[in-house]
Amino acid sequence: MYPFIEKYDESQDIIIVQQACDGSRQAMEKLVSLHQRFIYNVALKLVRDADDAADLTQEVLIKMITKLSLFSGKSSFRTWLYRMVMNHFISSKRKKAEKEVISFNKLGVYIDEVHDSEDMSLEEQERYSDHITDVRNNCMSSMLLCLDRQQRAIFVLGGIFNIKSTIASALLDITPENFRKQLSRAKADLFQFMDHKCGLMNPDNPCRCFKKTKGFMNEGKIDAETQTFKPEYRQSILSVTVAKNEELDSLMEGKYLHFFTSQVYADTKAGDQLIESLLFDPQIKQLFHLN
Repeated sequence: MYPFIEKYDESQDIIIVQQACDGSRQAMEKLVSLHQRFIYNVALKLVRDADDAADLTQEVLIKMITKLSLFSGKSSFRTWLYRMVMNHFISSKRKKAEKEVISFNKLGVYIDEVHDSEDMSLEEQERYSDHITDVRNNCMSSMLLCLDRQQRAIFVLGGIFNIKSTIASALLDITPENFRKQLSRAKADLFQFMDHKCGLMNPDNPCRCFKKTKGFMNEGKIDAETQTFKPEYRQSILSVTVAKNEELDSLMEGKYLHFFTSQVYADTKAGDQLIESLLFDPQIKQLFHLN
């Protein structure tokens, strides 16, 4: 589910919220299931690590549930919820990956030095194409970590998930003009690094995803025989967002953004786990008078 498509029906949110506040457990479950996947994917782009992203997702869903009665309807529920989401993500403690990747300079040194002499035959590249894509996506996610959290959040919302500045700016409590300026700076920093280091963007750069993949496989960090990629998880971000922002439509930017928007729109069981561990808790049931 992607809550920022143009055909999104906000009136359904109001109905479900009212039913949840009236004590419907089914409505509460539906509210969680409607929003947990997008929240998880934003978290995953911000912190890279799946476990940390799942933790952030659960923390925010708990906030949504416990603060649901405070929703006054002065703004759309979507804006109310995702302003809470972004505030929580930006103000939370630094996560594991954020402590590992601290700057473009440090990441650049790592990219230059790690598994630079490895190689793969064309047959191996075809055989392990999913693994190569996974390594590439991990590298792209590491690049995002070089942006500060505010820049990262802005790039994730505006650059990857293609949310219009008039909407995304409200989630971060800044003006649309400020959002566009910060998005432009974030893209400039990110794309400049890619131009100097990424072999996908500049063939003169020595870095190649398959070289890194071969090295990680030799180290045992990727199990070529047992690691599987489930087809149902291969849906891309681009296929979910659909609509195009005119300001992001330029061919020049498109070649960079493609590598981010083509990444997997991941599924997660965080919402299911939350339902099991939270909504059936006696104290929560009593607090919300859940049926």
